[in-house]
Amino acid sequence: MYKHIRKIFSVFALVMIVVFSLRLSADVWTAVNWGMMAISAVACLLVFRCFVQIFNYSYALACIANGALIAVTGQTLAGYLVCGLMVLYGLRLLLFTIRRTGSESYAPRVDNIRNADVKMPAFVKVLLWVQCTFLYTFHLFGAWIVAQRGVLDASVIAGALIIAAGLLIEALADAQKQSAKAANPDTFVTSGLFARWRHPNYIGEVMVQCGLIVVGVGAVSATWGSLAAVIVAPLYIVLLMLAECLRADDSMELRYGDQQRFRDYKDRSGAILPRLQA
Repeated sequence: MYKHIRKIFSVFALVMIVVFSLRLSADVWTAVNWGMMAISAVACLLVFRCFVQIFNYSYALACIANGALIAVTGQTLAGYLVCGLMVLYGLRLLLFTIRRTGSESYAPRVDNIRNADVKMPAFVKVLLWVQCTFLYTFHLFGAWIVAQRGVLDASVIAGALIIAAGLLIEALADAQKQSAKAANPDTFVTSGLFARWRHPNYIGEVMVQCGLIVVGVGAVSATWGSLAAVIVAPLYIVLLMLAECLRADDSMELRYGDQQRFRDYKDRSGAILPRLQA
């Protein structure tokens, strides 16, 4: 799956462009939506500094700024709840990325990224800029509809709880992994949440996106255009994170597969869900 994720991204980007065009032609693309797109486009300019930054710094900045924009313009309790969580999500991601990039254990990867960035053609960066601009514009589209609707119903509460739980799991997992890698960068992490769960950081992210889907679907009419607008971006990120689980498993297998310690760890841990029994 992860080997085809770039092709999948192109398909999802095309769907977002179609949804944007339809909403624009139907005159339901609002000034706030233009603001969300402008914020995303500016944040994504970081791709021209280093292509990887569009996936972390740009993503975090778009979450923070778009979440704040939607909350301020909507001024509803439901909007404050969902957007407040997503602003916290973006702030956490931004701080984590800054710390990770400056850490000693991450230094070899930074060098590899710089070398890859130099070799990346300009047209590929332009394509990434366009695709990620649409991705980050539609990422909080469900939150925008919730804020405009202003109804704090069961779907908003349930989605917010899922987002909060995912944010907590992802934050804790990232902190535990960063601490373990700082102490011993040459081995896999088996402490904390990772004791019986190989990818709690990725699954925490999946939960955040699923929460956005829940609040979005609960706030729109059951037409394909409305559903696509609130589902398409978070669904892509869900697929991306699940693909990352597979990629990380293959990478760990390649690096540590001949170690009995890793074989034992893999037997007692789960990839998508924690394995509670040995």
